[in-house]
Amino acid sequence: MSASRTNGVKATYSLFSKQRELFNAKARFRVAMAGRRFGKNEVETAAEVDYALNPESYPFGSDDPDEVLIWHVAPTYRQAYRHGYQKVLEKLPEPWIKNKKGSEYTPSKIELHHGPEFEFLSYGNPAGLQGEGVDLICGDEWAYSDSQIWDADLRPMLLDSGGGAIFISKPLGENHFYEKYKRGARPDMPYADGSEREDEWYAIHATSYDNEDIPDSEIQSVKASTPESVFRQEYLADPQSGGTLLTLDMLETAPASVLDGVQWQWHISVDLGVEMSAKKARENNTDYWALSVVAEHPRKDEAYVCEVRRTRGQAPSAAAEWISRTIEWLPTRRVKYEKVQAQAWFETHLQDHNLDPIPVTPSASKEDRIIGLSVPFSNGQVKLIDWSDIDGKSMDWSDFRTEWAGFPGDKVDQLDSLAMALDDVTFGMGGFAEGGDLYER
Repeated sequence: MSASRTNGVKATYSLFSKQRELFNAKARFRVAMAGRRFGKNEVETAAEVDYALNPESYPFGSDDPDEVLIWHVAPTYRQAYRHGYQKVLEKLPEPWIKNKKGSEYTPSKIELHHGPEFEFLSYGNPAGLQGEGVDLICGDEWAYSDSQIWDADLRPMLLDSGGGAIFISKPLGENHFYEKYKRGARPDMPYADGSEREDEWYAIHATSYDNEDIPDSEIQSVKASTPESVFRQEYLADPQSGGTLLTLDMLETAPASVLDGVQWQWHISVDLGVEMSAKKARENNTDYWALSVVAEHPRKDEAYVCEVRRTRGQAPSAAAEWISRTIEWLPTRRVKYEKVQAQAWFETHLQDHNLDPIPVTPSASKEDRIIGLSVPFSNGQVKLIDWSDIDGKSMDWSDFRTEWAGFPGDKVDQLDSLAMALDDVTFGMGGFAEGGDLYER
């Protein structure tokens, strides 16, 4: 660090050994899958400050302080302000700061006299993730972000600068954050997949016990009063533990070949993403459309979830087209949706695409319907279809598994659509949906 930049004044932070392991790594992409109270924000903001002061010591991004731009991206502006902006200010001596602007409701910003700028943003507002030439992106609680945010909104921001990123979070099932962790993990690390660490990637795994400032006895007292699966996910950073109500061990798979030679009864349902205010929909995550396809055996006590898909930000007419396109491989056009979610105008959009709308009125609350999924899944009556052996057909279950393991959470649209599809499954006692062999044989 050049003394002329700081007049001999030093930044203020202290890291324990596990935090310093991530801090000292110079890889372009760093990942920390860590439990509660590990001090994720402390090491993340320390890394941001260090990059601002020493950009030339990193093998990515700009070496010129006048060009350095750092983004701290959190779930909400409030979290970005409290756990990003304020913690960076704690580490920066006042004489270094040229300008600062903090808010819990809009982006915050810090500008240093020697050039670098920090911006504190929210991935809950993807429209606000605009810019270019970002040198370092630090993602807070990244497991809870939409899987498309990195690829669609943030990764392009590093193209001009050759910048890097840090992803820090508790796990939330085996989702996109877990996939990033595996890219940077050594083969012998917890929850690694046995493959060698990829070039430019580096990962650490840390539990709450790795925080040297918290006595193990304190964590043990939490363990005594916390459900095991919650403790494993939240404190031991176990991506395979699942939640308390819907656990990942309930989700069994079956090969697509089980669908051969049966006149299946098909159940298709849609959870509507109808929200008149686009801004409100984006802020509250209420513009998601989710669709589920379930095949019920007409005689046996079994059913298979063939697809659960999600999209967002679509007008009803575009959504109807998406539904039609998604189910074009099926022998039925009957689509269920919750009657209270939409008026007759949505039926018209469905009918315009030769779909047969079936409005239904739920007999229980959304939460109770979703909790009820645990019974047929844990009994092995319902399984997910693995399409990997079928050419031209694919289904990535990671997003669904994340929502399953995270329940009760903010996003339940996929679970709600599946609960609606399974509501009429009678497990061999007869059902209402149309039959038809998958391959029309």
